[in-house]
Amino acid sequence: MLGLLDSLFILVSLVLVIGAVLRAIGKRQTDSEYFLAGRDLRWPFIGMSLLASNISAEHVVGMAGDGYRVGMVTGGYEWMAAWCLIILATLFAPLYLRSRIFTIPEFLERRFGWGLRAFLSGNLLVMNVLTKNAIDLWAGSLLFTLLFGWNQFAVMIGLSIFTAIYTMKGGLRAVVYADMVQGTWLIVSSIILTIVGLVAVGGWSGLTARVDPGLIQMVKPLDSELPITGFLIGNLFGGMFYWCMDQTNVQRVLGARSVDQGQKGAIFAGFLKLLIPFILVLPGVIAHALYPNLPKPDMAYPQLVTDLLPIGLRGLVLAGLIAILMSSMSACYNASATLVVRDFVMRFRPSLSDQDQVRIGRRVTVLMAILGVLAAPLVGLSVTIWHYLQLISAYLGVPLCAVIFLGLLWKRGNTSGAIAGGAVGFAFGMFLFLDQTLGWAIVSHPYLTSFLHRSILVWFLAAFTMAAVSLLTAPPPNYKIEGNVFASAGEQSLGRTDFRIWAAVLFVCTLILWYKFR
Repeated sequence: MLGLLDSLFILVSLVLVIGAVLRAIGKRQTDSEYFLAGRDLRWPFIGMSLLASNISAEHVVGMAGDGYRVGMVTGGYEWMAAWCLIILATLFAPLYLRSRIFTIPEFLERRFGWGLRAFLSGNLLVMNVLTKNAIDLWAGSLLFTLLFGWNQFAVMIGLSIFTAIYTMKGGLRAVVYADMVQGTWLIVSSIILTIVGLVAVGGWSGLTARVDPGLIQMVKPLDSELPITGFLIGNLFGGMFYWCMDQTNVQRVLGARSVDQGQKGAIFAGFLKLLIPFILVLPGVIAHALYPNLPKPDMAYPQLVTDLLPIGLRGLVLAGLIAILMSSMSACYNASATLVVRDFVMRFRPSLSDQDQVRIGRRVTVLMAILGVLAAPLVGLSVTIWHYLQLISAYLGVPLCAVIFLGLLWKRGNTSGAIAGGAVGFAFGMFLFLDQTLGWAIVSHPYLTSFLHRSILVWFLAAFTMAAVSLLTAPPPNYKIEGNVFASAGEQSLGRTDFRIWAAVLFVCTLILWYKFR
């Protein structure tokens, strides 16, 4: 149970969040302010918000669980995210920010037409409900139930109400300001848990002496579950969709006050991602050393919290978990409101006033909170949530990534090619997903046991189909190309410190880490 000091830490974290939100509420709620924080965000807020909106309860529990099961290698997703954020800063941010768009599907319409805009926006909304929102609520509330015996449904309702209120009142600025508090709290609390765990296991030397060396290694062979080639190629493709094309994440960059600030924010987030394997995955490896016979790997994180943390520190870590859970949910709520209003409502009511847009956006936020609570029990039907999420991202996000990336890279790509490539890639991705999850084993090869390798096949098939159909049909008109492909983005607007210097440092740091943990 929680002690008085534990409750105090939780109360302090909530007060800090409320304070951040109150600071944001004072701004006049225009459409630009509510959905994009007035396009006035600076790089530290963008970077921390990118991290906070990405990490949630299923990451905290799931990554520790995978660390317990397969070791540090599962942190490879985070280091590849750093490279994807470099791509976001270098290629995508200039295009998006110079276009003055509100949503990523809006940009897609300029390049390919309304059909693909509606498809991507609808797809993102469904994913927000069934994956981000529902899984956040289920995984977070389940953890609180396991640790403290709280009623799971009551926890879901309470978190949804509190998060929806501050998201509705302050829009993206409130979300980003709260993320700054919540992301910092997560990092601090996770570092404390990791340190306590290392002390309990006898330090780094004690850990390496008590676990199989394979649990420390990040570089795995081609026929393993998480091969290094799967990360460097397959996860790069899937991660590019998530970090460069997903509204929930990229919306922070769209709210940057300049291209330079958006780029630096993405690079800052990349540096923060380098920490995640050490503060979220490493605790799972520590738990493997301390509790080698847990009934389920996902019990690693709760076991560490209950066994190792005294009163006070337990509340600090729990407050960090609550904070990051609300951060991920608020990002989902605000992104969903933006997608509904800007991609659907404004198409049929283009003269809608700023006040009406904000009002509808708040209603969408309430609806998302309700749908999340209703959909959360569906998540309980899955035993391996983390692995399931990775499969979905690898197979179903990759075709869209191939189509969008090729369309922005290649001027000859047209709408017919994009639709054909997306459809074929989606169908093939679903086939590989079912082939693996249902044990059909139609596609069978030692190097194709990993879904990361299989996703590479999906990417190339979608890209090949798009290229072939585009070459067989009429080229796109010039107005769909100018300003909408990488070649027409123009020269970067460089600040006093060129973001590319920091991007190069981030890239080298990631390579060094891969080498050290090979």
